[in-house]
Amino acid sequence: MKNIILLLQITLLGFLCLSVTSVSAKENQKITHVVMVWLNQPGNKADRTAFIKASEELNNLPGIISRHVGVVSPSDRSIVDDTFDVAVTVTMNSKAALKAYLNNPKHKKILREKIKPLTKRVVAYDFISQ
Repeated sequence: MKNIILLLQITLLGFLCLSVTSVSAKENQKITHVVMVWLNQPGNKADRTAFIKASEELNNLPGIISRHVGVVSPSDRSIVDDTFDVAVTVTMNSKAALKAYLNNPKHKKILREKIKPLTKRVVAYDFISQ
């Protein structure tokens, strides 16, 4: 009986170790943050330029693997949403790095002072990068 209990304890411990490792591995996977932006004045070239310039001030924040900003590419394909004006993608080392990026005082200040005044609508998507 003692051997069966010991075996069950070892099995349970092994399962718990695998579960913790699996959760930890998921937390440390690269994550990509995609932001689609609709400007207050859709298609306004000066506002697009101002948005891009302000956004590029965030390029050197810690934890970034890659960061891109650009304007919409019009499409006649029904599957493509080309109603937005500007998009940003940021790939980070982990969810923790993304959280630190989003909470960085420089990020918050640029959003508040330079980016939000230009925008009507913002939609963000986060996904685990393979």
